[in-house]
Amino acid sequence: MCTSVKLPTNPLQGRRILVTRAAEQAAEFTEQLRQRGAVVVECPTIQLVPPEAWTKVDAAINDLPSFNWLILTSTNGVRFFFTRLQELGRSTHDLQNCKVCAVGPKTAEALLELGITPDLVPEQFTGEGVVAAFQGIDLQGRRILFPKADGARELIPQQLRSMGAEVVDPVVYRNIIPQALPDAARQALEQHQLDAVVFSSPSTVRNLATLVGGVTQLQAMLENLAVASIGPVTTRACQELGLSVAVEPEQATLGALVSDLELYFANTK
Repeated sequence: MCTSVKLPTNPLQGRRILVTRAAEQAAEFTEQLRQRGAVVVECPTIQLVPPEAWTKVDAAINDLPSFNWLILTSTNGVRFFFTRLQELGRSTHDLQNCKVCAVGPKTAEALLELGITPDLVPEQFTGEGVVAAFQGIDLQGRRILFPKADGARELIPQQLRSMGAEVVDPVVYRNIIPQALPDAARQALEQHQLDAVVFSSPSTVRNLATLVGGVTQLQAMLENLAVASIGPVTTRACQELGLSVAVEPEQATLGALVSDLELYFANTK
């Protein structure tokens, strides 16, 4: 006898979700949402561009053999740093005496694609997680290269310096605000046609506020929808703008964020 079992509808089926990641970053995440039936409204609130000057990055790359550690906290950092390294005629061979710390599985994956196996991947994918991972490592007199985004927190360089390291932290890329929101995104926000908004960094929150005309306007547009944040630093940025965060995964990855969005809507009538 054959019996048919009706599978439960995916909790994200038909949910309209605003994704604020940079256009060049959003593809994989939006695909995960669409595979689960969500209707994705793309709304890039950051644009990734090179630093205003490469001087400090170039000096560090040309002195790469002198570093003991290289810390990379995102796939963006990997992309901008190694593109510049190649432009200067250098190669990953210059890292043969340098250990590499990758923050998060996606960053580690991006390095593996370049033939680099990270020596250290912190358990927590945050600045605090990086500092904790280095607690048991002797950093006295060690040179650490930390290519960072413009506006990144000073936590990692400050804490590692206090542990005896010499930290060189040049800006390797900048987040700038796009000129305007896409028409479809603005319409969805103004007409309250969304079920959730996803923020993947503090910049995405602050920039959206700027693009919609201020904090008051942002609060009104996001009223009665689920605000999802990638992690505690982004959540704090949301709270500073008066937004209540409904979804924040324990592990700061986009895969975990998708899973927690499913759980949230499964429990929402």
